[in-house]
Amino acid sequence: MTFEQRRTAVQDACAALTGIDAELWSADGAGLGEFAGLLDQLAVRADAARVDVLREATDRGETGAGRSGGSAWLLDHCPALRAGGSARVVRVAEAATDDRYAALVAAVREARVPLVTAVVVVEEFDRLAPRLAPGAHGPVMDGLVDVASWGRPKDVRGLRERLVAKHGAAGELQAEHDRAGERRSLSQPFADGTGLFEYTMVVDTEAKTVIEAAVQGLSAPRPAQGEPDRRPSGQRRMDVLLEVVRRGVASADGVATTDKAQLFVTVTLEGLTGRTRAATVVGSGEAGTLLPPQTARKIACDAGILPVVLSKAGQVLDLGRRFRLFTSAQARALWLRDRGCTFPDCSVPATWCDAHHLWHWADGGPTDLTNAATPKPALCEAAATKPR
Repeated sequence: MTFEQRRTAVQDACAALTGIDAELWSADGAGLGEFAGLLDQLAVRADAARVDVLREATDRGETGAGRSGGSAWLLDHCPALRAGGSARVVRVAEAATDDRYAALVAAVREARVPLVTAVVVVEEFDRLAPRLAPGAHGPVMDGLVDVASWGRPKDVRGLRERLVAKHGAAGELQAEHDRAGERRSLSQPFADGTGLFEYTMVVDTEAKTVIEAAVQGLSAPRPAQGEPDRRPSGQRRMDVLLEVVRRGVASADGVATTDKAQLFVTVTLEGLTGRTRAATVVGSGEAGTLLPPQTARKIACDAGILPVVLSKAGQVLDLGRRFRLFTSAQARALWLRDRGCTFPDCSVPATWCDAHHLWHWADGGPTDLTNAATPKPALCEAAATKPR
């Protein structure tokens, strides 16, 4: 089609939509849905066409210099954008002049990526580009465009750490986490005059995963004697954090008398020893969080944080009938498998639970993982009333 033919077709489309409300009664449900999908495609392609029109006008010198000139020209001819959206068109039109964004521009033109998400791709790639290893720009752009074609802007933003972990320059992910760690802080208490005190806490990814590993499992509502737990979420979390602190300082000689909350991470043995791969948090509400290689090595040595290194060789976890009590290795395997108390409606972390036989050892049950579960100790009626 020539430009004149396309302009006429767009004019016809505008005319076809004028007064459409008077004709919608004749469409069935399926027809309405199909028509809504066509309108969506039309809107996406209209945004893409705006980008190309602005790019052409800029190349011809029709617009003023810089981003502000392009925006002013666009608003003069597209007054509907005055309510918002001109900046997106301008940003993607600028990216269209950079070969690195070719895959994104093609996806926008093909109506696979809406403009609002395309802008996020540009922003994220701008942040990532200086941090990438040589030759990684293409795969990173392809990954961003792929997620943008089906996901929302937040899905695209959520790729940043994973892309740096996989395609970043050597040490880049670790350097970012180290810089963030330097900004961790806990303020002095501020009295508000009502008997309450306010702290300001700033934490990095490592600290957040450790705190959440301790707090999340116990902060769910806890009905008591048939009455609902009316504490708001913030109060429940504060109560749990206070209990964790009490547990940590319970011993007079400075050694905690109870097990600490455990943070499970998975990382290949090669990645851990060679400092080449990020570790992934598993088994908690922070599952999927990435920790850079040097941080993974550090927490592998810290008390209270248990690394789970995946390899072909492992400890013996099945003991048969010879032993009555579960070993530490078995308990840890259960923590990772069950992720928490297996008693119905219980949210206690697995690391605060005991390993129990499903088929009682006294009745012939083996001390194997297939015959084990992790109910919390005396707090669960089932654990308290059934001898093990």
